[in-house]
Amino acid sequence: MIKFFSCRATPKGSLPSPAYFLQWAALLFALFLITNLADMREFTSVLNGTVGSTSLDWQTASFLGAAYVMTYLAFILGAPTLIIAAGILVLWRKIAGKRLRNDESKSSA
Repeated sequence: MIKFFSCRATPKGSLPSPAYFLQWAALLFALFLITNLADMREFTSVLNGTVGSTSLDWQTASFLGAAYVMTYLAFILGAPTLIIAAGILVLWRKIAGKRLRNDESKSSA
């Protein structure tokens, strides 16, 4: 089994694998799922000036609201981008592999 986040991008090395991008997308999904299941969405009302909860002080409620908004935006904007990047990388490697095989067959003939 692949270690989670095992492929690190080097400054002048190869690109990470598509699985690396998909692992990051899965992490963003898991974070969003946790915040959604924890029902932190109700605390986002602090952002417009109303109290999100009567049982918590406003500092805690504002922190939970901001945390939910950040995970929501990361999931909505980041996960699709990472999935698209993984798809593009798969296609790119497939096309580059065909070109490399064609170049090798032409040079050997």
